[in-house]
Amino acid sequence: MATDVARFTNQSWRYAHFVADATLQAQACSDDDPATGASVYLIFFSVIGIVVFLGVLYLLYRIKEFERSVLLHPEDETPLFTPWTASMLLIPLLFVSLGIEIGGFGVDCRLGCGSYAAHGASISYITGNLSTHVYVSLFIVLVIMPFTFLMQTNIIRKQRQEAAFKENTFTDPMYFKRAQVSDVLLILGFVIMAVTGMVPTEALVCDPWLSSSGKCFGSGGYFAQTVMHGLGINVGIFLFLINGTRRIFLAMSQHPEYDTWAKAIRDIDAQKALLWIGLATGYSAAFHFVLWLLITNGAGAMKVEHNMPISQLCMLYRTRDECVGGHLTLEQQRLLGDKYRCRWNEQAKFGIPLCILDKCNMDDILDKNRVGIVGEYLGFMFFSLGAGILLIWIQLAEQEAFKINLAWSKQRRIVATSDEREPAST
Repeated sequence: MATDVARFTNQSWRYAHFVADATLQAQACSDDDPATGASVYLIFFSVIGIVVFLGVLYLLYRIKEFERSVLLHPEDETPLFTPWTASMLLIPLLFVSLGIEIGGFGVDCRLGCGSYAAHGASISYITGNLSTHVYVSLFIVLVIMPFTFLMQTNIIRKQRQEAAFKENTFTDPMYFKRAQVSDVLLILGFVIMAVTGMVPTEALVCDPWLSSSGKCFGSGGYFAQTVMHGLGINVGIFLFLINGTRRIFLAMSQHPEYDTWAKAIRDIDAQKALLWIGLATGYSAAFHFVLWLLITNGAGAMKVEHNMPISQLCMLYRTRDECVGGHLTLEQQRLLGDKYRCRWNEQAKFGIPLCILDKCNMDDILDKNRVGIVGEYLGFMFFSLGAGILLIWIQLAEQEAFKINLAWSKQRRIVATSDEREPAST
């Protein structure tokens, strides 16, 4: 056994044996092969996302046209693209930048064992370990997107505060305090969400079996990064789905066309369609997130084989010596032994990593990771679309509701005043 382990420290032996064979090279598909399930999944729902986005722009246009038709004073007209609607235009641009990286380098089967999906089961893993390009895209998405939501929430808060100075603007006297609490929680959720973009998470230093050797360094920084990264997006999404739903109900309660579900589903117009599309889009994100977690065993938490440790991030190695373990010390080479999985691919085409992962599709992990990464990406995309749509709807519905309630209040006062004067004149 000592001889078997010692041979891994021999450079010539590693050069000769740590070479990609035909099995590994066959993992890469050709242009003539049918599309993988992950590719079909990505393309199909991306098209749906584009259709939803274009449909929302059309509905906003219809809402604005209706406002123009009923305005008595043209000077009161507001532009179609105010700050709260213009931010919606950023969402597809942000996700195109991330989607190109995920589709082109994460799930493209032509890369075979040299793809991101061969090494990790989540976008977080890719950003923290494999690609600076993906990290930049994710950072922009998870900082600018929550910022635009914060801006929209602030406009909703200001609108409510201005309405509070006018008597009988709210149908429920407790509405202001309830909405105030919900808006604070929305802001807190969006701020926490940005933490995930700012704090990446790194791969495990060692596999669990290697950690028992006592030769692995356990960094408190890794633990802090992992916890902050995971809590950020999960807490942010959880707060929005729970508290955002409450905030929508509060807005509905103030509007005479939405204060019952029967009214909300009757006589569908552009504004009601916007509400239902926002709800369907936002909550559909849960399907994609659940699929991602189920198919990748909790993004690798339940089965660590989905994510490679730092020592075997093969696609990062640019030279043959690095690829076959030359970057490791002799002691580390002895510890890894025949479990070391990076292989040098002499037949790699230009643009494909020269160092690839051996047995990358063991237990169909490569195929599952491809689908899982796409599911996580689509979950982010549909959540962003849904949150943006619903924040816009809340602003529109409350703006309209406050005006209606104020007009009804004035009308009741006029009627009450006239009723008081009638007996006196008689």
